[in-house]
Amino acid sequence: MTLDELLKDFLDKSYEELVALGKVAYADIDPVVRAIDAENDGYVMMTSVILSAIGADGTLTALENRFLKDVFGFNDAKIDALLMLYNNQTEDMTDMLFDHAEEEFQASLLTFVMCILAVDKEITREETAFVLKLLAKPE
Repeated sequence: MTLDELLKDFLDKSYEELVALGKVAYADIDPVVRAIDAENDGYVMMTSVILSAIGADGTLTALENRFLKDVFGFNDAKIDALLMLYNNQTEDMTDMLFDHAEEEFQASLLTFVMCILAVDKEITREETAFVLKLLAKPE
């Protein structure tokens, strides 16, 4: 599947399908992230993944906000607190996690990220660049 086909596949999914896929992907990656980031019970690493996807284009849309509420049960205060944690290292941490993970985990992580990116029915140039960065093989 080409990148364009992958992007289109996720953009064609309904909001409900993206939430359901996001929940399944999160359930797959959560134990791995907790093991890697045991000191923080996975919180720092998972926050990086979420913020990298949201921050790829620099905007939290209303649908992305709703997605976080529907997948994680977050309230507005929790989402605001998460957004305050975003910095330039967040995307690098997610990229490093992806690069050093096994293929099955990479697939679930990519699915989770794609659900966040596609939920507002638009994948920007910046978001596409973020996906390409994830998919690039480490040197």
